[in-house]
Amino acid sequence: MNENEAGRRKEKTATDSVAVPSSLLHKMSEVALGFEAFQDELEDYLLSQDPAFLAQMRQARVHHREGETRPLDDLKRELCTD
Repeated sequence: MNENEAGRRKEKTATDSVAVPSSLLHKMSEVALGFEAFQDELEDYLLSQDPAFLAQMRQARVHHREGETRPLDDLKRELCTD
């Protein structure tokens, strides 16, 4: 590499950008949304196949039906998420 090439490379900065057509950005956005939906569905499926998770959910429903609940504000205070 000669000095001119080295100088040109040094001139490039983080502010250099590449023009991307809006149609491509739109397609990228659609793909991202589709992938997010896929992740959600995959997670739901995996949880539906997990015996330990299903047992926890069954137990939670029993507690709820029996009135064994507590106010959300109490839970938030306990978890320090106010």
